[in-house]
Amino acid sequence: VVLLIYPLPATIALSSSSNPVVPLLLGDHAPSWTDLQERIYTTVAGQRLKVEADQRAIGRGPPHTDANLRLFNLKDEDSVRVTFYRDSAAWCPYCQKTWLFLEEKKIPYRVQKVPLNAYGDKPAWYTRKVDGGKLPAIELDGELHVESLDIMKLLDSTFVSKNGPRMFPSKEGDEWDLAKSLLNLEGELQSDWFSLVFYPVKDAALEKARTDLIGTLRRVDEALGQTAGPWFLGGESPSFVDIQYISTFERLIASALYWKGFVVREKYNNIDRWLDAFEDRPSYLATKADYYTHIMAMPSQNGPGYPIDEAKEVANKIYGLHDAWKIPLQQNHEPLPKNQALHGEEVARHEAAFQLISNHENIVQFACRGAGEAGRPSFHAELADPYAEPNEDFFTATDTCLRHVTVALLDGIDKATNDATKDLAGQGGSGELRPDWDEYQDDDGQVYYWNDITGCSTYAPPTQQLDTCLEYLRDRIGVPRDMGQGAAMQLRCHLNWAIDLLQ
Repeated sequence: VVLLIYPLPATIALSSSSNPVVPLLLGDHAPSWTDLQERIYTTVAGQRLKVEADQRAIGRGPPHTDANLRLFNLKDEDSVRVTFYRDSAAWCPYCQKTWLFLEEKKIPYRVQKVPLNAYGDKPAWYTRKVDGGKLPAIELDGELHVESLDIMKLLDSTFVSKNGPRMFPSKEGDEWDLAKSLLNLEGELQSDWFSLVFYPVKDAALEKARTDLIGTLRRVDEALGQTAGPWFLGGESPSFVDIQYISTFERLIASALYWKGFVVREKYNNIDRWLDAFEDRPSYLATKADYYTHIMAMPSQNGPGYPIDEAKEVANKIYGLHDAWKIPLQQNHEPLPKNQALHGEEVARHEAAFQLISNHENIVQFACRGAGEAGRPSFHAELADPYAEPNEDFFTATDTCLRHVTVALLDGIDKATNDATKDLAGQGGSGELRPDWDEYQDDDGQVYYWNDITGCSTYAPPTQQLDTCLEYLRDRIGVPRDMGQGAAMQLRCHLNWAIDLLQ
């Protein structure tokens, strides 16, 4: 599966050997992980994140992708009736609907995470339990249920008195008829979105697809304008109709912009009001991905998107090309949700530092897959490689790099650069490519790499060296799986800062 956005082969540059050179850094001037942990706990963000992590461990606290138990009004886990099976990468739109519904209704539940077929093998216990290994699924009082809309209906009718407001209207009356018509409109929206992004249309057919999507978006905007508040059916909180729409809109906004340069935000007043209302809800932000995560995930589920030249500039920014993931970060193509933006850049940096510190041993091993060997079998998702083997010879040097990155996240690069330069400058490697890879250049001068045997391609140099380990990690930071949107962008940028020093 290719990573290329707009490849146009030109000149071949390098090919290589397969024996990586073990990195020997110039020194180790970075604080220990123990020292870094003590420092993060002195920050406001670190203290808050520590409290929230402790609360999650006992089923309390705000919603979060790492929560495996949500008790809400219950005293202990013994009374929890629902087990929720969702995808472990937080990519699945149908899992997102069910997850958001459980949070909005405040229904106590346990979580078990299972990979999508696109990026891993489902465990045998799950495929024996669920026909075809479908996701999402729930067990309610030990009885299995699948299909997100059916699950939401069941939960809404089962949990009434002490849980959140009813989210389905009565099946008799005007409100139910309105809900059905809105679901039909959501189906049209999906169809028009797919026709524009995931079909190889051009010329008159492309213009028709664009016009059709604009027309449907206007109808959705008009429907949202029929109520005083932001929600489709009115009221103080979202209904099942809103939840059906939000996972579609989230993916439509990212993919239409990336592949077609088609802008949705700030074009439709009522849609903007509705999106802002969702982004004010912690339940939604806990489930929300960023554009990069979506565009890397969707082709494995929906098929390839078809780019046009007019989208090239914004697509390159989303993908992190042309210094888009460099400090100072310019993120005008994907603004942060307003309540996250209010916290400021420092809080986002400290969240990224907290996540690195809290899981540093596993993250170091994961990053060293970049200098290791690819796993077998491979999977549809471009960056998925669950069976890859890390190169243990790179553990020590990668660990040092990530401690320097953590210092930069805590203090800023101005204070971190001096010590990091002493250890890292020029130690990335020779740039020698792995076997069967060659270097090309597109019409805009962007370098990319093509594997003559597999047909795979990448913008990150396919080497086996220290900077490759950091690039491997950078390209696989997912939202919300690993951290929030702002923290993810800060970590990608600060990894690039270290990569630049190495190179």
